[in-house]
Amino acid sequence: MSLPEKIRALRKERDWPQRLVASKLNISRSAIGKYETGKQEPKEEILHRYAELFNVPLSYFTDNTPIGETGEQKTAYRTSNGDLQTIQELLQKVPKLKQSLLNLDQYPLKEQQKAGEFLETFVSGLRKSR
Repeated sequence: MSLPEKIRALRKERDWPQRLVASKLNISRSAIGKYETGKQEPKEEILHRYAELFNVPLSYFTDNTPIGETGEQKTAYRTSNGDLQTIQELLQKVPKLKQSLLNLDQYPLKEQQKAGEFLETFVSGLRKSR
Protein backbone atom coordinates (compact mmCIF):
# COMPACT_ATOMS: atom_id res chain seq x y z
CA MET A 1 0.00 0.00 0.00
CA SER A 2 1.42 3.42 -0.93
CA LEU A 3 1.89 6.27 1.53
CA PRO A 4 -1.11 8.25 0.18
CA GLU A 5 -3.29 5.12 0.42
CA LYS A 6 -2.18 4.49 4.02
CA ILE A 7 -2.86 8.09 5.03
CA ARG A 8 -6.30 8.00 3.45
CA ALA A 9 -7.15 4.55 4.84
CA LEU A 10 -6.36 5.60 8.42
CA ARG A 11 -8.72 8.56 8.11
CA LYS A 12 -11.46 6.58 6.37
CA GLU A 13 -11.19 3.78 8.94
CA ARG A 14 -12.38 6.28 11.55
CA ASP A 15 -14.96 7.95 9.32
CA TRP A 16 -13.23 11.30 9.84
CA PRO A 17 -13.56 14.10 7.30
CA GLN A 18 -10.37 15.69 6.01
CA ARG A 19 -11.12 18.92 7.87
CA LEU A 20 -11.15 17.08 11.23
CA VAL A 21 -7.77 15.44 10.58
CA ALA A 22 -6.40 18.79 9.40
CA SER A 23 -7.59 20.42 12.62
CA LYS A 24 -6.09 17.67 14.79
CA LEU A 25 -2.76 17.91 12.93
CA ASN A 26 -2.85 21.72 12.82
CA ILE A 27 -2.47 21.84 9.03
CA SER A 28 -4.78 22.86 6.17
CA ARG A 29 -7.50 20.65 4.72
CA SER A 30 -5.97 21.09 1.28
CA ALA A 31 -2.68 19.66 2.58
CA ILE A 32 -4.55 16.54 3.69
CA GLY A 33 -6.03 16.22 0.20
CA LYS A 34 -2.60 16.56 -1.39
CA TYR A 35 -1.12 13.92 0.93
CA GLU A 36 -3.97 11.51 0.20
CA THR A 37 -3.69 11.92 -3.58
CA GLY A 38 0.09 11.82 -3.64
CA LYS A 39 0.39 15.35 -5.05
CA GLN A 40 2.55 16.27 -2.09
CA GLU A 41 4.48 14.14 0.40
CA PRO A 42 4.17 15.10 4.07
CA LYS A 43 7.32 16.20 5.87
CA GLU A 44 8.66 13.91 8.58
CA GLU A 45 7.23 16.15 11.31
CA ILE A 46 3.74 15.74 9.84
CA LEU A 47 4.21 11.96 9.62
CA HIS A 48 5.11 11.99 13.32
CA ARG A 49 1.83 13.79 14.03
CA TYR A 50 -0.08 11.28 11.90
CA ALA A 51 1.55 8.40 13.77
CA GLU A 52 0.61 9.91 17.12
CA LEU A 53 -2.94 10.75 16.04
CA PHE A 54 -3.66 7.30 14.62
CA ASN A 55 -1.63 5.30 17.15
CA VAL A 56 0.65 3.65 14.63
CA PRO A 57 4.45 3.46 14.60
CA LEU A 58 6.24 5.89 12.31
CA SER A 59 7.64 2.91 10.42
CA TYR A 60 4.08 2.10 9.29
CA PHE A 61 4.36 4.95 6.78
CA THR A 62 7.77 3.97 5.45
CA ASP A 63 7.53 0.18 5.10
CA ASN A 64 5.18 -2.06 3.14
CA THR A 65 3.02 -3.08 6.10
CA PRO A 66 -0.63 -3.33 5.04
CA ILE A 67 -3.16 -1.49 7.15
CA GLY A 68 -4.27 -3.55 10.11
CA GLU A 69 -0.88 -5.31 10.33
CA THR A 70 1.22 -2.64 12.01
CA GLY A 71 2.42 -5.06 14.67
CA GLU A 72 3.81 -2.39 16.96
CA GLN A 73 0.65 -0.36 17.32
CA LYS A 74 0.70 1.92 20.32
CA THR A 75 -2.80 1.07 21.46
CA ALA A 76 -4.31 0.09 24.76
CA TYR A 77 -6.22 -2.83 23.24
CA ARG A 78 -5.51 -5.37 20.50
CA THR A 79 -7.98 -7.84 19.07
CA SER A 80 -8.08 -10.90 16.85
CA ASN A 81 -9.60 -10.75 13.36
CA GLY A 82 -12.67 -12.70 14.50
CA ASP A 83 -13.22 -10.35 17.40
CA LEU A 84 -12.68 -7.38 15.12
CA GLN A 85 -15.42 -8.61 12.79
CA THR A 86 -17.80 -9.05 15.73
CA ILE A 87 -16.98 -5.55 16.99
CA GLN A 88 -17.50 -4.09 13.49
CA GLU A 89 -20.91 -5.77 13.28
CA LEU A 90 -21.82 -4.34 16.68
CA LEU A 91 -20.70 -0.85 15.68
CA GLN A 92 -22.87 -0.95 12.57
CA LYS A 93 -25.88 -1.73 14.77
CA VAL A 94 -25.09 0.89 17.42
CA PRO A 95 -23.84 4.09 15.72
CA LYS A 96 -23.61 6.03 19.00
CA LEU A 97 -21.16 3.44 20.37
CA LYS A 98 -19.15 3.71 17.16
CA GLN A 99 -18.86 7.48 17.55
CA SER A 100 -17.80 7.12 21.19
CA LEU A 101 -15.10 4.60 20.28
CA LEU A 102 -13.86 6.76 17.42
CA ASN A 103 -13.22 9.52 19.94
CA LEU A 104 -11.58 7.16 22.42
CA ASP A 105 -8.12 8.47 21.57
CA GLN A 106 -9.14 11.72 23.26
CA TYR A 107 -9.26 9.93 26.63
CA PRO A 108 -6.37 8.96 28.92
CA LEU A 109 -4.71 5.59 28.30
CA LYS A 110 -6.32 4.14 31.44
CA GLU A 111 -9.80 4.92 30.08
CA GLN A 112 -8.83 3.40 26.72
CA GLN A 113 -7.75 0.24 28.52
CA LYS A 114 -11.09 0.08 30.37
CA ALA A 115 -12.92 0.36 27.05
CA GLY A 116 -10.74 -2.43 25.63
CA GLU A 117 -11.52 -4.65 28.61
CA PHE A 118 -15.22 -3.93 28.20
CA LEU A 119 -15.10 -4.86 24.51
CA GLU A 120 -13.16 -8.02 25.30
CA THR A 121 -15.77 -9.08 27.87
CA PHE A 122 -18.60 -8.13 25.55
CA VAL A 123 -17.18 -10.04 22.58
CA SER A 124 -16.48 -13.03 24.80
CA GLY A 125 -20.13 -13.01 25.86
CA LEU A 126 -21.24 -12.76 22.21
CA ARG A 127 -19.07 -15.76 21.29
CA LYS A 128 -20.63 -17.85 24.05
CA SER A 129 -24.14 -16.94 22.95
CA ARG A 130 -23.54 -17.96 19.32
